[in-house]
Amino acid sequence: MLLWCQGVWSLTKNIDTPAPSETPPSCGLKCIQQVTLATGLCPLNNRTCLCTNAQLNQQISLCVQSNCTVRDSLQVLRYSKHECGVPSRDRTALVWIISTVFLALGLLAFFLRVVSKLFMGGQTWGPDDWVMVLAVAIMIPLNGLSYPISRIALGKDIWNVQPNDITQFLYIFFWDELLYLGALPVTKISILLFYLKVFSKREIRLGCWILIGLNVAYFIVFELTCIFQCRPVEGAWRAWDGEFPAECNNINIQGWAAAVCNIVLDLATLVLPLRELYSLSLSLRKKIMVMMMFCVGFFVTIVSVVRLNSLATYATTNNVTQDYVEIGYWSTIEVPVGIICASMPAIHSLLSVVFPNVFGSTQRGGKSNYANLSEPTDPTSNPLKIPSKVSLKPAIRVQKEFFIKSGRRGDVSYTDHELLQIPFRDPNSRLSSEKKPTTPLESV
Repeated sequence: MLLWCQGVWSLTKNIDTPAPSETPPSCGLKCIQQVTLATGLCPLNNRTCLCTNAQLNQQISLCVQSNCTVRDSLQVLRYSKHECGVPSRDRTALVWIISTVFLALGLLAFFLRVVSKLFMGGQTWGPDDWVMVLAVAIMIPLNGLSYPISRIALGKDIWNVQPNDITQFLYIFFWDELLYLGALPVTKISILLFYLKVFSKREIRLGCWILIGLNVAYFIVFELTCIFQCRPVEGAWRAWDGEFPAECNNINIQGWAAAVCNIVLDLATLVLPLRELYSLSLSLRKKIMVMMMFCVGFFVTIVSVVRLNSLATYATTNNVTQDYVEIGYWSTIEVPVGIICASMPAIHSLLSVVFPNVFGSTQRGGKSNYANLSEPTDPTSNPLKIPSKVSLKPAIRVQKEFFIKSGRRGDVSYTDHELLQIPFRDPNSRLSSEKKPTTPLESV
């Protein structure tokens, strides 16, 4: 993996945006001349007319597609855009800045989760945490590859990218797809394992195991489908120009299927514990905190839905390096936010220790805050609770011991006496008014 990452990084070096050609390829120049003369829509020396006449440009494009290779067509398009003064679009910074910001947020959430679990006490490191380690390990290269992929092509118009760089872009994008499809179910499995730790109700636990199985199936099915989207596999990044023989699936439908299934699993994971949480007798503050955690979870689902809009051009556009920008940055938002959502219970537990007045539990004791979510806080739940003897003792307990000695010089004898300790009196307590001697002090 390290060698592969070094290889990807080396691809980003010495990348030059091609300067517009002085003249287009011969096939393109021939189409421009023949179509312009045949239609008579514009004179050859009228650049303004040649650039603005939509009917003429459409017919020239059809001619170029029929008579030029894909690589030559891009060169013709680059020449025409330059001659007509069309500004180049560059959204490369948008790609890597968004990715870097959310990578940092995801890592921060995971760091706070680790601190809460390992150093604050009251919680144990469990299977959900190990699965989250795997999710973070996938998130790092997923978001980290946004920088080299934007340096190569993503965010630029395809006609301003060298053909070899397009191939390299599609190669990195192929790996990004695999990482994205792996991170989604792994994150949900971590959340479901956390549910198993918190909830003991049979129906919820059964639902958790069913959803874990479905997420494992999602991982296997869509990872394999993505790997073998083209036959041979390298056709996924080499068949774009039509010069590499490959047979590929309908990648657009494949992308939609993966996205829709992911949204369904997201909603099922969020809805599963709601009924149990609703039936708990929680204080208003706890209810608000629980709802905030679930709102973050619903935000992940909203991101998935918004990302669907970008799939309209997935594998169907002729300008992949520009039109895949939205797919790219929404994917690098969705995965870190999912990790943040899964880490929020542990983060809340940490904050309740650091800022007890704001995030602290209304209950005291050494139990984890997770357990407190299922404990009733209604004071009427135990109306006959009587203070224990321990609660009647003062905060500072003073104990005095005395001994009495008598005797004669030369013939010493001692007389021992037992002194009774008087219990502390609480004027507000009925029980404290009873004078009951405690165990006698040990005689000296």
